[in-house]
Amino acid sequence: MKNNKGIRKGDDPVIIKAVVWRQSALTLFLFVSGFFFAFIDYVGPVISWVCTILFGILFVLSLLDQLVQWSRLRIDENGYDLRTWFTRQQYRHEEIETFSSQTYLNRQLIILKLREQSLKKYQLQGPEIPFPCSFGRPVEDVLEQLNKSLDKTPRKIKST
Repeated sequence: MKNNKGIRKGDDPVIIKAVVWRQSALTLFLFVSGFFFAFIDYVGPVISWVCTILFGILFVLSLLDQLVQWSRLRIDENGYDLRTWFTRQQYRHEEIETFSSQTYLNRQLIILKLREQSLKKYQLQGPEIPFPCSFGRPVEDVLEQLNKSLDKTPRKIKST
């Protein structure tokens, strides 16, 4: 008999966050880049100011993301909630058939395969959706966690 149980009601949610040292390195790089352009004037004062402001804003966003942990994947009894800086993807357990991986530009990419009813609900052409949620962790580990947490109990897909 197949094991249908993934994360169920009452279970603690699983949260996959960015690897701290990688996000810290990005934040430090953005700070140094902004600081660098603040003192460089051979590219012109306008370009220097624009780059300083741009890298400064990105530094603040990255620092805030690190402090309040905005970017993350939350797996709970409702489903999967992937938040990044600019996008948010939410899928319920009953909408997902399986997770797999695919090599794209010499990197492993997690692929979410939706059920037929979900394709109609979201009006999508193909069942496979890229699900970029490894946050600097090995794709195999995240993929194992995703498949382990998928609740395959048969349920009707709710339309929103």
